[in-house]
Amino acid sequence: MKTSSEHIDWGFPDDTAESASNRRPDASPTARPAGVNRRFVRWLVIALTLFMLVIALWVFSTHRVQNVISRNAFLKMELTSVGARFDGRITSVEAASGTRVSAGQIIAHLDDSHLLAQEVEAKANIASLERTLIQENAAIEQERKTLNVAYQESKARAEVTRTEVQAAKIRVTDTQEYSRIRQELAKSGMISAEALREANLKRQLAQEQLIAAQNTASAAEAAVQNAELNISGIPIRQQRLGILSAEITAAKAKLSRVQADLASTIIRAPTDGTIVRWLINTGGSVRVGAPMVNMVIGNDRWVEAWIDEDELEQVHIGSPAKVSFPSLPGKQFDGVIERIGVTTDLEEPVVAVPEPRTTRIRGAPIIAVIIQLSDPPSVLLPGLSAIVDISRSRM
Repeated sequence: MKTSSEHIDWGFPDDTAESASNRRPDASPTARPAGVNRRFVRWLVIALTLFMLVIALWVFSTHRVQNVISRNAFLKMELTSVGARFDGRITSVEAASGTRVSAGQIIAHLDDSHLLAQEVEAKANIASLERTLIQENAAIEQERKTLNVAYQESKARAEVTRTEVQAAKIRVTDTQEYSRIRQELAKSGMISAEALREANLKRQLAQEQLIAAQNTASAAEAAVQNAELNISGIPIRQQRLGILSAEITAAKAKLSRVQADLASTIIRAPTDGTIVRWLINTGGSVRVGAPMVNMVIGNDRWVEAWIDEDELEQVHIGSPAKVSFPSLPGKQFDGVIERIGVTTDLEEPVVAVPEPRTTRIRGAPIIAVIIQLSDPPSVLLPGLSAIVDISRSRM
């Protein structure tokens, strides 16, 4: 009866022939074949590989159980848009995209030629009004002096005429009495008719002189009243000074506005930050309220991570998190949840989510959580994708 050995195929190459050919003629019958050693090593490698896979699966599953993982996350920083206070045209850009700028630093200039012309015009108008005000002041002062002198002269003349009227009245009284006595003497024949007629002529002359003196006095009084009226017109002219002063104030306000617009043609960084992108380049026109450049301001960096709605109850404000970035392989950063969103992505614009619902495998709503990094490096740029591991917690 022949005996035969069974050959079991384990899926490895048959090395019997190789063993036989490699076996030395003087080998001991009791030595272990070399093929057995190779099969043992292969099985050992397979066993170790399977063991490592099991360990990796255990670690992965344990990590998934202990953490809420979000790959739908990205780094954010404070972004702002800078615009102009009035319509204009960019003549030069002083800070290119990616430039780090400090607060108040000049980043662009707008065309200011028309404003410079307006400034010159406003200054000339102010100078003209100020000269007019000085001249009007001097003219009013001179007129006041002239009118005061005329008033004093008219008052003196009126006083003289009043004295002359009184003297004329006395003369009239004297000549009347003289004429009466002459008439009585003429009746008694003591004087001639010629003497009586002479007395009557003196009386008539005195009366005419009185009338003339009264007329002169009336004219002098009228001159006094006219001088007083002219003096009373000084305050009216002084009101013109007030109008000129108001016009000067308005002209100065216009100049200040023009100078403010001139200052606004110099575009400055509102705070420390970095130029992200110029929306309008040199030679382009800007409009009031329209942004001309985007900036990252400040140094604060945080991560916005979106998690599934069924994991929301397992995270809370203050929950610790680990954040890693594909752009910085091998590095992980500590963080903590600072805020939790109040709406899902269904209420947000599509661009607000790194992986919108239209491209996700699961269409369930997701909610944003804000993670504040404890010590983020400056090399992190806004928009970088992130992987977030949030420690699960239960209330």
